[in-house]
Amino acid sequence: MLDTTIGAILVWNVDPKSGTKAPLKFGKTLNYRDEALVGDVKYLWEPNRHLHLVTLAQAWHLTGERRYVDTIERHIQSWLDQCPYPMGPNWTSSLELAIRLINWSIVSQLLGSSSARVLVLDDTSLRNRWLESIYRHMHFVRNHLSRYSSANNHLIGEAAGLFIAATMWPHWRECSGWANDARELLEREALRQNAADGVNLEQAISYEQFVLDFLILAGLAGRANGFDFSAAYWKRIETMLEYLASVMDVGGNVPMIGDADDGYAVRVSQEPDFCPYRSLIATGAVLFERQDLRAKAGKLDDKTRWLLGPPAEARFRELQPDTTALPVRRSFPDGGYYILGCDFESEKEIRAIVDAGKLRRT
Repeated sequence: MLDTTIGAILVWNVDPKSGTKAPLKFGKTLNYRDEALVGDVKYLWEPNRHLHLVTLAQAWHLTGERRYVDTIERHIQSWLDQCPYPMGPNWTSSLELAIRLINWSIVSQLLGSSSARVLVLDDTSLRNRWLESIYRHMHFVRNHLSRYSSANNHLIGEAAGLFIAATMWPHWRECSGWANDARELLEREALRQNAADGVNLEQAISYEQFVLDFLILAGLAGRANGFDFSAAYWKRIETMLEYLASVMDVGGNVPMIGDADDGYAVRVSQEPDFCPYRSLIATGAVLFERQDLRAKAGKLDDKTRWLLGPPAEARFRELQPDTTALPVRRSFPDGGYYILGCDFESEKEIRAIVDAGKLRRT
């Protein structure tokens, strides 16, 4: 495993599972599926998403202890040194670049003023190198969107990363166009890839939570910067949350329908009992003022608190779930799923998810 303790310098182009070091060759010609060449690229890519930098930025935001910023500086410096544009395994997949951009944007907000985009980072040279890499990330994603292969959750994730970054750092003349393009893509793909009843047409529940994270994060970034998405976009998110709330059992478990890689777009909660599905439902309860979603979530989680800010606690508490009937819905005819059972939301619960839908190509 990689050492992610405070002060550690990571080796970014090595698969931590096998120890295989990927060659620093032009990323778009690197066969990242060749395990003899790069190891297991999923394990290599995971730390390069920089979810852990958000944790460090949260620690600084809460404590003001400089050691957290110092570690962020060292990690960003080492990443820029070891992963020059456009070389190596970290310049192959647009989705990976997009996820890194999302986490970099959260780090930047936590380290400074979101309005002035002023970072705590003292090293001007490092700050400029980071901004240069941010621009190159956006340019790469915009010109390598998953239009054909992986034109599903990958495409939504790429558009979300591009939109968030272009609104977070509007310093270059291309950013306005990139943000508009990404917003239009998200508007279209949110409706195209997710049925009107809320079922993601990839028919994989793990990827539905992945997609929901991208859609919600982009939507919140748009609202914060005066570029809100359409009512249809938000309504599709709401119905997707209804689906998750309905298939989840009383213990917070969801059926293992479809494939999964257990990936996250962000990780802003360190709660030992954190459940990404319950968290999304809690966020939805606040966003859409839904008593039934509040009842299903049960409690507010730290991820929702960080994403929606101080008002989230009061809004969640004001929703009264006492008379709410669950499941939220039992029939999802577009996706082909139906909820059967009895004694819902009790220790005697029996909940069966029936798949009567046709196979689709997204």
